[in-house]
Amino acid sequence: MRVTRDTRDRLELIATNEKPMGPRERHHGAVRAVQAALADLNRGYLRGSDVDGFYGQQTAVAVEAFQRDYGLYADGLVGKQTIGQLDGIFSANVIRPPRGMSVHIGVDRLDAGHYGGAFALSSCVNDARAMRTIAEALGYQTLTLENENATVANFMGFMRQSAAALFSGDTLLITFSGHGSQIPDSSGDAEADGLDETLCFFDRMLVDDELYSLLAGFQAGVRVIGVFDACHSGTVAKPLDLPVEEEARLRREERLRRLTDAATAYEETSKSVAVDGSPVSTVPLAESEVDEAAFAEEGAPPAPAAFLATESVTAHDSGALGLLADLYAGETTGKGKVIEFFSGIYEKYQTLYDAVRDASGPRESADVAATVVTLSACSDAQLTPAGSVYSLFTYNVVNAWASESFSGTYGQFHKALLDRSRADATPVLSTYGRSTEAMLANRPFVT
Repeated sequence: MRVTRDTRDRLELIATNEKPMGPRERHHGAVRAVQAALADLNRGYLRGSDVDGFYGQQTAVAVEAFQRDYGLYADGLVGKQTIGQLDGIFSANVIRPPRGMSVHIGVDRLDAGHYGGAFALSSCVNDARAMRTIAEALGYQTLTLENENATVANFMGFMRQSAAALFSGDTLLITFSGHGSQIPDSSGDAEADGLDETLCFFDRMLVDDELYSLLAGFQAGVRVIGVFDACHSGTVAKPLDLPVEEEARLRREERLRRLTDAATAYEETSKSVAVDGSPVSTVPLAESEVDEAAFAEEGAPPAPAAFLATESVTAHDSGALGLLADLYAGETTGKGKVIEFFSGIYEKYQTLYDAVRDASGPRESADVAATVVTLSACSDAQLTPAGSVYSLFTYNVVNAWASESFSGTYGQFHKALLDRSRADATPVLSTYGRSTEAMLANRPFVT
């Protein structure tokens, strides 16, 4: 809200106590300035929709409540003490410039006591620091939570402080890099897959319902940006924790199916010549087929070119395919940012997780008045890889941002991320709350 010279003169007159402001005040600009300041305090005095420039009963009650809360003489009139208190809160300016706050969470290891293992990664703290660098360059007031400090309690404390400190026109940036998981949905959400998505903080998982509840604490006009580099983070809000043996079996079967399909497709389209009576393909395996068969993962089994180039899949070939599928099913999942392959976390702490969801309520019941835009590493059903230095998604975000040279919209930024991403880890752009269409037309991350 822009304060005119005339409005400022009236506010300065109020500050001298020569002519306090009260009901039927004729200077609507001055009334709007005071109303906006009370609304921005986010303590229930007034809502943004109540800022109308008319000093009626509602405004008088709000002023009196503010005066009582701050130990002032409570008469419902705005004079020297009241305007001075507001000026002190807003740094001697009733209408202050927009503010940006950010938190950057990187979790390379988890509390083994809770999760049953540390499930170490090597890129998540680096991801958090890289995103902090972007935020600092844009003028955000930043906080970084790494490993043992990246607890749910610390994050919730930051979110609640931010909800009290940020007003209409301000921006909150949340970035998270670490493991993601899913647990059975027992809160009554309208989840198609029957699962709640979680972010794995150091001490425990943060359930999506909790995040929605925290977002509901921000007032209308606050912009919230989330960047989530974790598996199953498409909605950050729902695969079951299957036993290890069952999950390995399913992974093996899927691997075998993909390899068999690739072998059959190759046999149908390849050309062969005879060498010592044995057919040898003259057509190299296409890179896309290699990616599809081997998932292009570091440490994954090599592309089965030695037998994919031969005739149709025989019993001998099926045995070789099965061996490769076994190797894939048994390889470490630590490179993927997901831990639902390890059983028992939800079952062991079901009372805890059900309790926090009950306290938060279903996400559909959370009235998010703020404007929320999120960029996630992959859809709810997908996994996203970590790395030795940076995780793939964060690496792509940093490169697409290109040291602030990116000047497009959120939609264009999402397209740039899609162009850089793997087919099995598709970045997702989501919106929640109010006035999201207007925000999507903005440049990403800016306050």
